[in-house]
Amino acid sequence: MWNTIKSILGYLGCICITIWVAVYIDGTVGIILTLALICALIISVVLTFLVKGSLRFDVKADKTILTKGDDLICSVNISKRFLIPSPIIEITADCSEHLALKEEKLFKGAVAGREVNTINIPYTAKYSGRAEIRIINVRLSDFLGIFSLAIRLPLETAVIKVAVYPNIPDAVVQTDFLKTASQFSDNDDEEETDENAIGATGMPGYDHRQYYPGDPIKKINWKLSSKRDIYMVRLDEKTTSAGQMFFLDCPVATVSEETLKVRDNVIEGALAMFTMLIKEGKEAAFFIYYDNMWQKSEIKTIADVYLIQETLSEYVPSTPKQIIPPEIISSGKTPICFTAAANENTQSVTEILTLQPEALLISASIASLNNIGKNFWTISTDFEFRKKTD
Repeated sequence: MWNTIKSILGYLGCICITIWVAVYIDGTVGIILTLALICALIISVVLTFLVKGSLRFDVKADKTILTKGDDLICSVNISKRFLIPSPIIEITADCSEHLALKEEKLFKGAVAGREVNTINIPYTAKYSGRAEIRIINVRLSDFLGIFSLAIRLPLETAVIKVAVYPNIPDAVVQTDFLKTASQFSDNDDEEETDENAIGATGMPGYDHRQYYPGDPIKKINWKLSSKRDIYMVRLDEKTTSAGQMFFLDCPVATVSEETLKVRDNVIEGALAMFTMLIKEGKEAAFFIYYDNMWQKSEIKTIADVYLIQETLSEYVPSTPKQIIPPEIISSGKTPICFTAAANENTQSVTEILTLQPEALLISASIASLNNIGKNFWTISTDFEFRKKTD
């Protein structure tokens, strides 16, 4: 805005000089110069509007799936229908905090004739989760550089969604933590299951889970669904004694460098934990809340860890209706919670401990949470698990 005001004042200053020339030096020359400046402005305005209406923008990213540290190029292809060269086009780019611009946010270019000019905007992936590339502002200056016009891009063109995969750290098996976690794999009163055993949801003989779109309607347990106020389907497999039951607590918070660092440390610590379990020949279940429900992932092989990694690449925190997955509650097992709570945003942790005082909590050491609960562990930035003591 200030640059536009300065340009207009400069133009008016030139008009004043030509008028002064007409009055005090040479009337004919002064009038010609004045008319030339006025005509130049009118022609500039007309041509600028014609070029603006003919401009076309095509925004593409060379990849939409990244791992942390990967580079990404967003290409803005600019073309137009008229042969008239365009004046300067200014593009202001931005992105979500998961990515970082490798250069300044403002990029400039022009289009000569009917050629296509490409402006490349480089990014680097910093944190995992669903990220966005944004073209937040496009402006076209006039040929005299006095003013500029805003160009509105459609939302589907101006925003590109990108999935950033978390890393799977190659952590050394840590026996002390595995011994502690293994204490949570079975109930104290659990007996070997048989045809009449009570399943994880309290129903005899079979296990149940939440209904997912595509499940057979005939397998819905209507009686259990009415009690839970959510559709539950019966699994064909008999109830078995699953291993540890983990879940992710990721409170909704203002996205910042700090919250994303904590979140990534916790998520990657969980993935490291699962690879340790697989190396030890153990199985587990991991619950993540997305699509408005708790989703369960069985962890039996390293391929299951890769599937969880893929899910977390597009993860966006949301507030669950039930802070602990109902399947864990109904199983009678003590939950193991990876929590991304940080600073004063610890309400979710308080709720978890209110419901399950014995829960095993695992937090990022950089979150600097107070020692809460008697089963409290932290993950270092080197993915070492340590028990937090007073």
